[in-house]
Formats: sequence, C-alpha cells, structure tokens
Amino acid sequence: MKRLAFGLFLVLGNPGFVAAAEAPAADTGETADDKATQAESSASETPEANADEIPDLSDEVQEAAAQKTEATAGAAAAQKSWEDIVVVPRRAFIKAKRVELAPFSAISINDTLIRHYSFGGDLTFYLTDVFSVGVEGQYFIKERSERESLIGEQFNRAPTLNKFKYSTSLVFGYVPGYGKFGLFNKYIVHWDLTVNAGIGLIWTEIIPINPNDASWGNNLDIMPHLGISTRMFLTNWLALSIGIRDYIFLDKFEPLNRDTWRDTPGATPRTLSASEAKAHSNSSLTQNVMVFGSIGFYLPPSFQYKTPR
Repeated sequence: MKRLAFGLFLVLGNPGFVAAAEAPAADTGETADDKATQAESSASETPEANADEIPDLSDEVQEAAAQKTEATAGAAAAQKSWEDIVVVPRRAFIKAKRVELAPFSAISINDTLIRHYSFGGDLTFYLTDVFSVGVEGQYFIKERSERESLIGEQFNRAPTLNKFKYSTSLVFGYVPGYGKFGLFNKYIVHWDLTVNAGIGLIWTEIIPINPNDASWGNNLDIMPHLGISTRMFLTNWLALSIGIRDYIFLDKFEPLNRDTWRDTPGATPRTLSASEAKAHSNSSLTQNVMVFGSIGFYLPPSFQYKTPR
C-alpha cells in the first residue's frame, strides 16, 4: 500500500511526466485514415518476388523432368519419321500387261575377220512381271577387219566369209531376279535380269573369194538364239538395257575351188557360176555373238498397283 500510494504521489505531483507521455500522439496529429494510407504505401513499395528465382523443384527433380520431356519428344519424332516406311517396299516398276518398244544397236564380238553392226528393235508384251513374249528384227552392216586382209598377204590364203543382211525372230523372256542400287549416294536405281530364248530366220550373202566372181544371197537359215540382259528403270515408262545374245545357225559358204572347178578328173578347170557355186556350197555351223544396247519405251506410260501397300 505504501508503494502504491508513493507511486500515485509521484505521478500526480509531476505534470511534465504526464505531458511527455501524451506528446507523441499530440505531435503527430495523424488520424486513423492517415495510418491506413501509410500502410498501403508501404505495401506498394514492397518489392515483388520473382517466380523464376523461387525453386519449385530440386535440381534432381528438374533434370528428371527434362529427360522425360526429351524422351517423349524423341519417341514422337521417331514414330512420325518411320510411319511411311514399310518392311518390304513394293516394286517400283510394273511391267505386267504392258508393251515395250525398244530400238537397239548391236555389234558382233566373236568373229575376228568380219564385224557386223546391227540396228533394229524389240516389240515385247509382258504377260506378267516375269514372263514376256515378243518379236525382234534387225538389219546388219558388215565391216571387214584388218586381220582379214593380213591373212591373204601373210599366208596366201583367202578366207570364206558371209555377210548378214537381216533377221527376225520370236523371243520368249523370263525375269529370274531384280533389285536396286544407290547412285552417287543420292538416287536409287531399280534393275532386273532377263533371260531370253527364241527362234527365227536370218538372211545371209556370200562374199566371193575372187572379187570378180558373182555373189549370191538369200541364204535363208533357221536361227535359234539365247541371251541375257539387264534393264535399268529410269521412269515409269523409260528403261535402259544392255545384253548379249548368241545366234546359232547353219550357213552355206562358197566352195574353195570355185575358180578351179573340174567337172571330172582331168577336165579343164573352170569357174562356177553363182547358181552352180550355190549348189556345191559347203555348210558350216555359225555363231554370231552380239552385244546390245537399247532404250525401252513402255505403253501405257503409267501403271497402278492392284494391292494395298
């Protein structure tokens, strides 16, 4: 009680102390509205937090999420890039029920005394992609080699030679295989391999040993042949082909003693006429091996696949 009474006495007895306690409120003169305005200003001046600076995930979680995103994107891209690729692609060229017109040129390679060039064409109808039937025709141009003239000078011998005039034949073809290869690491070229066989006729004419003697022609010989070729397809209607064919036939040659013919032993020698020489001609098996180069045009120029991809 004494302490309480003493404290009240000091407070009441010292007016300056009471004024000092009430002074801050009186000096500021701020109302409640002013204090609210100051609070809002302070709140507006407070810097906002940057969302990028706030780590939502740990480094390990962020790295795992990035790897998962990359894997998902890679899988989607791979699926898109492979969706048009099939395991066994379709053949890029269809020949079935189409006609091929193929002009060609060729050169003989097996006769060292006389060389023949030929110009002609094949007209082929493809029953299927692997079987075909067609006709062939060609015209020949002869050229004597230098060796032919040297034989007469060195050995005093004149070889018996025939020149080919023209031929025609029926040809059957079969395609045992086909494939493709890359060109310049940029293009893909499709090709096939064709084996053919046929039979036809060839017209030949003798070349007289003595240039002054008369010749005869129209030796008509039956001519079977075999061949193999490869074809490269450039477009839906164009192809290039190279090949080799062996024509075999029994041909007639001029008698070696035509200018010294004796009708009977001891008779006076004489020269046989063309008809007489033909009647006494010698038959010999002949092979004409030729290398071909051709360009093929297909009709119709386009085709359609019958089965879905």
